[in-house]
Amino acid sequence: MSKSYIKCPKCNTVNLNNEYCSNCGELLDLVLKRRLETEKKIQFKIDEQEKSKKPPNKFEIFFNKGLEHSNLFIRYFFQTIYSIWLFFAVVIGGIIAAVTAAAAG
Repeated sequence: MSKSYIKCPKCNTVNLNNEYCSNCGELLDLVLKRRLETEKKIQFKIDEQEKSKKPPNKFEIFFNKGLEHSNLFIRYFFQTIYSIWLFFAVVIGGIIAAVTAAAAG
């Protein structure tokens, strides 16, 4: 078995066949160190995404219940309102995009 001497970047102690420094406990294996850092970043992103999820407000709950209602007339009424809302949202968004494009030159 080959001997590998690794010098600790933190305390400059020379270690023989160790993943951790015998003096200060610093991680010496660079591949393992990078893997742990990557896993920590991924876990941080997952935690941030879970924190940013918001529960639906009362209007969204009411509207979704209307779109899934068992009565056909109520469901069509909500679908009509939703279609009108979507149309005006697209038109207003298009106007904002056109004004922004005209201002940009």
